[in-house]
Amino acid sequence: MSDHSGNTNLPDDASDVTLGFFLAVAVFLPSYFGATLITDALLGRVGLPLSPLLWLFVAIPLATVMVHVEDRIQSRSDWERIKGFWYGGGVGALTLPPLALALLAPLPTLTGLDRGGPSMVVFVAVALLIVGIVVRGKLRGTA
Repeated sequence: MSDHSGNTNLPDDASDVTLGFFLAVAVFLPSYFGATLITDALLGRVGLPLSPLLWLFVAIPLATVMVHVEDRIQSRSDWERIKGFWYGGGVGALTLPPLALALLAPLPTLTGLDRGGPSMVVFVAVALLIVGIVVRGKLRGTA
C-alpha cells in the first residue's frame, strides 16, 4: 500500500485501480512462486497450479479497495494502533489464499513440464516484473 495522496513522484493519471492492480500483482507473484515451489518441489505434483491465478480475480478488486480507503484509514486517530493489522492483514489477504489454493485445489495445467518447470515459469515471470520495474524507473528517471 502506498500513501499516494502526498506522493509527488506519481503521475497525475495514476488511479486507485492502477495502483490496486499493480499492488495485487506485485504481492501475488512471489506468493505464486512459493506455491509452485511447494507443489512442484516439495509435494512432487506435476503441472502449474491454475487455481492461484484465479485468485487474481478477487485480489485485484480487493487491492483496489484497500488502496482507495487507505488514506481514510491512515487519517484516523487510532492509526498507530491498527497500522500493523492493516498492513499485515492486507499482505495476508493477498498472499495466503494462493498458497492455500495451490495446496488444496491446484487445478494443474501445463502438466507436460518436467519437475522444476512450473517453478521456473513463475520465477521468469517474477524476474521479468522486476526488470520491467527497473527499466520503467530508468526511463522515467526515478530509479
